[in-house]
Order: sequence, then C-alpha cells, then structure tokens
Amino acid sequence: MIEKWKALLKRPLIWLFALFILGFTLWDLLLPPREFSDMENRMLQQKPALTLKSLMAGGEQAYSRKYEKYINDQFVLRDGWISLKSRAESLLAKIENNNVAYGRDGYLFEKVFSVDEENLASNIQYMEEFLDKYPDLPVTFSIIPNAYAILTDKTPPGFSAVSVDQNQRIEELYDHMRAADPDLKLLPLSQILSAHREEALYYRTDHHWTTYGAYLAYGEYVRSLGMEPVDYQSLERHEVKDFYGTFDAKAKRAGTQPDTIVWYDIPCRVEVNQEPVESLNDLSRFEVRDKYSGLMHGNKALTVLHSQCNQYRREGNISRVLVVKDSYGNSFAPYLCYNFDEVYVVDLRYLGKFSAVLTDMDLSFDDVLILYNFMNFVTDTNIPKLRY
Repeated sequence: MIEKWKALLKRPLIWLFALFILGFTLWDLLLPPREFSDMENRMLQQKPALTLKSLMAGGEQAYSRKYEKYINDQFVLRDGWISLKSRAESLLAKIENNNVAYGRDGYLFEKVFSVDEENLASNIQYMEEFLDKYPDLPVTFSIIPNAYAILTDKTPPGFSAVSVDQNQRIEELYDHMRAADPDLKLLPLSQILSAHREEALYYRTDHHWTTYGAYLAYGEYVRSLGMEPVDYQSLERHEVKDFYGTFDAKAKRAGTQPDTIVWYDIPCRVEVNQEPVESLNDLSRFEVRDKYSGLMHGNKALTVLHSQCNQYRREGNISRVLVVKDSYGNSFAPYLCYNFDEVYVVDLRYLGKFSAVLTDMDLSFDDVLILYNFMNFVTDTNIPKLRY
C-alpha cells in the first residue's frame, strides 16, 4: 500500500486534476442557483421537484430532462465557459457558433431547423380553449416572424433552404385559428416587415426586433382597429449605444459591431406590478449588458401605462387595450398610448393566472392583443395560463 502511495505522489498532475474536479464539484454544490442569465437573457432551469408524476412524464416535462437542463444551466462559471468556448471557436474562423450563424453585414442568426411540434400543438389547443372560455371578448392574434424569415438577403448562403419556413408556418397557424374561431381577428406582419427589410427592423447582435420594427407592427394593429398611428418622425428620439445582444453572447464573433437601441419619450404614467414608477423605461438598465431590459422596465407580470397623449381621447370614456406578450412587446406596447387611455401589458411567464387581470379587476377592454414572436410561441410553456 505504501508503495502505491509513493507511486501516486510521483504523479502530481493526477492530484492536481483530482483536486480540480473536487473543488469545482464542491463549489457547484454550494453555489446558490441563479434564476436569470443576463448574458443569455433568459430564465434558467431551477431544480425540479422529484415526484411520481415527474418520473412518469415524458418529453420536455420528464424529470430526467429537466434535471439535465438544471445541471447545464447552473454549472459554476457558466457564463465564463460560454465566452471562452465562443471566442476560441471564433478564432478558428468558424462560420457559426453555439447554434448562431454568421450572416452578412454583421447580422447574427439563430439556426432553426425544426420546431417542437408537440408543444406547438398544445399551445394552439390552449389558445382555442381560451377563446372558448371568453366568446364575447374581442381578441387579436399576431405572430411576429423572427429576423431570418424577413432578412433573407442577410442570411448565410443556403441558410433559408434548411431553416424552418416561418412565414409558411405562421400562415398555417392563422388558417387553423381562423377555422377554429371565425371571429378571431388575425394580424399578419410578414408583409409589412418584408416591405421595409432594407431598414433597421431587427438588431444585428440580438434576437429582438428594433423599436422601428415594433412601430411598423403597431401601425398595422391600430389601422386594423380603425385608427391611425402616431407620426414616427414626431417622436422624441433617444439612443443607447454599445448594445451587444443575446446572439453576441452566444457567438462571441471577433470584430462584432454593437447595436444602438432607439427609444422615445412617450408621455404616460406607469405602474409596474401595481406600484408606480418614475418613468416609462428603466434608464439604469441601459448601463448594463442587457440594455434591452431597460425598455418598459423589462418583463414584468403586469405593467399599466396611463396615457397622457391619446390622440383618440373621448370625454367620459376610458379606452383600454390588453397586450399579452413576450419580450418583443416591450418595444411595441408604449406606442399604444397614442391610441388608448390605458394600456395593460401582461407577461404570462411571471403572472400567476390570467383571470387575475382579465376578470378579477372588473375592467372592460376594447381589444385583447396576443402578440408573440414565432420561436417563443412554439416553445413557451406558459400559454396554458390563458385558461385560468
């Protein structure tokens, strides 16, 4: 036995490697789990509860699948390892990294070669159940195509041929919803966005659309309701420079040029989760990496905008619109202050139940807009909350 220990002591690299593994294991176990990644701009998987139901579940709901995601998301120094891997692969002159492809003119695009058909079918079913539950509610449904579906001239060669045809899938989704509920208003956006594809509709380094892309969609929406949008040139413009978005965080492409976030002073009084805040946007967030989260204070359960600039104000009548959205809606919703007295904005990811806003508040809405980008509608697991 003594001879074996002496032999091991002559191999210090083995001991260093063992200490390295042990140290990182202990660090990983003691480190409290993070809820949100600023670098990736997404919620991180939390430790799943071990129950008989979770053990019997299949697919994305399976305990083993969730626990694997939890380990991957909570690994110690995860952001640093992602950056190191991305920069190393960028130096090797790769044309893609971490599922992000390098396009023309500095654009980065997420590779989408398939969709979660099971989750998409479930979300469509939940939408139908929501419409059945509120048959008298005026509802508009709109799916936003992601950047590669519109900026086809910016994508790498052959990219569109192997990617999911979002425009076609959105049309199929609209056809299905139209057949399920003929009274549902649909708001197609592909045509208006494609007509302006030479302008800055999406960020180069991030998965969101710009405030101008959101403005074009806002114009289509209010026109569908018989109103006109505010004149874009009349808005007071502000800029936030040096914005590196989620695609840059994943790809870390050498020489990537930052984006500029444009935002506007839109006169309104703001409440976030029923607490008043000083301004429409959180200016302090424009100083951190995830600058997009400064728009409308980021993703919150309930944000209410009390307009001070409604062009259609009528004495004795309060007009209201309810927007159910993902993070794309943070660029979109503020424009509605020019057409409604009150704009209610809901993010189902942080809201307990939808009826808490729709019925418990005892408010009437001129319209309910359900607005999601394509990839989020396909993957989101919070759509079932529409029914509760």
